[in-house]
Amino acid sequence: MATRPRLSVIIPNFKRPDLLRKAVISQFGQDLNKGDYEVIVVDSTPDNSVVSMLAEIAPLAQCSFRWFQKKPEGPALSRHLGAQNARGDILAFFDSDCEASPGWLRQGLAAFSEGVGLVQGCTERDPNGKPGIFTHFIVVRSESFHYESCNVFYSREAYEQAGGFRGVDGTPTALTPTGGEDIDLAWRVKRLGWRSVFAPDALVYHAVLPLPKIRWIYDKRKYPFPGLIKQFPELRKFMYARYFYDRSQALFCLLLAGLALAFVHPVALLLCLPYTLHRASEPSATLKGPFRLLRAAIYFPRDAVLLGLLLLTSLRVRCILL
Repeated sequence: MATRPRLSVIIPNFKRPDLLRKAVISQFGQDLNKGDYEVIVVDSTPDNSVVSMLAEIAPLAQCSFRWFQKKPEGPALSRHLGAQNARGDILAFFDSDCEASPGWLRQGLAAFSEGVGLVQGCTERDPNGKPGIFTHFIVVRSESFHYESCNVFYSREAYEQAGGFRGVDGTPTALTPTGGEDIDLAWRVKRLGWRSVFAPDALVYHAVLPLPKIRWIYDKRKYPFPGLIKQFPELRKFMYARYFYDRSQALFCLLLAGLALAFVHPVALLLCLPYTLHRASEPSATLKGPFRLLRAAIYFPRDAVLLGLLLLTSLRVRCILL
């Protein structure tokens, strides 16, 4: 394109060409002037399946459309490579398992004003997806301390001042990365004094993806959190009672205390009740009535593994989060 675009959409990708195809085509359908934005895909797929697909849909693009290939290192360095090659003053980060509403870029751009370096958009699950306990999707309806990179905008100035995305992912060839790089960048930007805002109409839809049971039990995406809290102590205020990842983990620790103390006096088993009732109160598509209490047994191994993961990581980085 002869004119320089105002925005650059950057999409990291590893495999899953069908999902990426939908993601890219949703960018081609943005209601901005086609000269105002460009789309950049950075792919780490070891074969040519994705590149062949991108070449196939390239004629559908009325905006500037480019792609790059690199070795698998996780999404952070793919996003950074895209940013280094981007021409826009606004960098719009998007994921390959999402579809953008037609007004996504326009609404994200409109949210920038003096001093704003970071805009987070609204993310909903794909309305055509079928959510369940063994599925994964992201929902963001207000400004989140995670600043999920499936739907986030940075001014180029703020991005470059902070040094951009960094770090090789711990599982670079997994379909779901370990993550943490989005929190890391956002809070470095905020520490520099840039303001962040939420744009509720900058809407994208996240695919509802099947989740293998082992990944449901072992959620590696929590692994970076003790290290992130050590780096950014201000994140403590977003944790439950400052030292627990969430309320479920706090109540799970209370349950463990009750089980341990029951050897001294059986009344201590009452400490297990808050966790049981908490898990039973969560929405369930299959368990009804008193059978909802079974959710505590279903979630017990998952919460136990998460506690072990957080404890081991906390000891390694010397910053406690349970």
